Amino acid sequence: MTHPTGQFPNETYLNGLRDNPGPTLAVVYDEFRMPVIQAILDQGGTEESAAMAFQHAVNDAASMGRLGTLPEAVTFFPFLKALSLAHFNAAKIHPADSNEPATEAAEIPVEHIPGLPEKEALDQSRQKQFAWQKLQQLSPACRKIVMEAAESTAADQTEADAEKQTGCRDAYLSLLATEDGAPLEEMPSWAATAIQDRDGFAVWQRTQTLEEEWKAGPPAPPESNRIWRWAVGILLLVAVGYGVFQFYFRPKTAAEVFADNFDPPTSLLADLETRYGAEMGNDSSGAQPIECLMLLREADVYYQANKYEAALDPLTMIALGPSSICQSDAWFFLGIIQLKLEDPVEAIRCLAKIEDLGRYGEDLYWYQALAFVQLAKENPMLRDKARGAVERTLGNTRDPKRRKQAEQMLRNLSK
Repeated sequence: MTHPTGQFPNETYLNGLRDNPGPTLAVVYDEFRMPVIQAILDQGGTEESAAMAFQHAVNDAASMGRLGTLPEAVTFFPFLKALSLAHFNAAKIHPADSNEPATEAAEIPVEHIPGLPEKEALDQSRQKQFAWQKLQQLSPACRKIVMEAAESTAADQTEADAEKQTGCRDAYLSLLATEDGAPLEEMPSWAATAIQDRDGFAVWQRTQTLEEEWKAGPPAPPESNRIWRWAVGILLLVAVGYGVFQFYFRPKTAAEVFADNFDPPTSLLADLETRYGAEMGNDSSGAQPIECLMLLREADVYYQANKYEAALDPLTMIALGPSSICQSDAWFFLGIIQLKLEDPVEAIRCLAKIEDLGRYGEDLYWYQALAFVQLAKENPMLRDKARGAVERTLGNTRDPKRRKQAEQMLRNLSK
C-alpha cells in the first residue's frame, strides 16, 4: 500500500529504518517533513516547535525500526504524522528539550493508531534526545571521553584519564542543567542511558544534520566588488602564466593526469539512457522496479546540482536494497561520485561490486584506473600501481578515444 505523499511501498520505509537508517532518514525528510510541519502549522503551532516535534518523531520511528516494534500493518506516513503530533502535544506539558515554558495552546487532535507510544514513553524519548543534544555541544574530544566513560569502570582508568573524565563530565552536567534547575552533581540515569545508546545517537546526529540543512536554505549570493574583481583578474593572469610555465617545463603530476582524463557523465539518467536505450526501464533481466527509477531521479537532481554527498543516500538505498536488477547502475554511480569526492579507495570498492560487466566492463576498467591515478596523487609511491591499472584498461577497451587517452596517460605516468 502506498500513501499519497510517499513514493515507495510501506515496507521500503520500515525495512530501511531497520536495516539502513542513514539513507532512509534523508528520504523520510525529503518526503514527509513539509506535510507534517504544515499539519502542525495549520493547527496553530510554530515552525520551530513543529520541526522539533518532527525530528523527535523520526528518531522514535528509527528506534522502533531497530527494535522491530514499528507497526507493519499501519501505513508509515499517517503513523509518523500522528507520532509528530503526539510529540507536539507532549512538549506543551513537558518541554524536556527546551528551557522555554510550556505553552497553553489547545492540544492538536491525534488519530488513534495502534502501536503509537504512550505519553510516558514520549517524554522519556524527548529526555533522551535532550541528552544527545547536549552531548553534541561538547568538544569532540570531551564527547569521546564522556561516551567512553559511560562504558568503562574505574579500574580501567589512569589518574590522568580520571582527571580528564571529571572535567568533561562536569562540563556535560553543566549543559544538562536547565536555567531554573539546580546544578547536577551526578550523572542522571536517563543521561547515562542515552550516552550508551550509540546507534540512537548516530541517528539523532543524522537528523540534526538534516534539520540544519533544511533550516539553512540556499546560500546567499556574494556581493560584487570592483576591487575584488580586479584582484581576482590579476591573480588569474598570474596563475595562467605560471600554469603555462609548468605545463611546458615539467612532467605532469598524477593530479593533472587525473584531471585531464576524468570526464564523468553530466547526468545519471542520461548515462542510463545511453546504456539501456530508449526503454530505460527494462534490461535483460526484466523491468526495473519503479523504486529504482524514483531513487535514481532523486540522485540525479542532487548530482546535477553538484550536491554529491546528498546523491549518495538514494544510490546507497538501491545498492543495498532487495532488488538486484539496478544495483550495478547504483554501484557505478557511487564509484563516480566517490571520485568526485576524492575518495579513490571507496570508489574502487564500489566499482568492484558491479556485476553487469556487459554494460559496465570498459567503464569499470577505465574508472578503476583513474581511481588508482587519484591514489597516486596522494602517494607518489603508487605511480607504478596506477600505470599497471592503466595498462589493464588499455588491454580491455576497444574505444579508439579511450585507447589514445590511456596511451598518453602511460607516457605521462612514466616520466
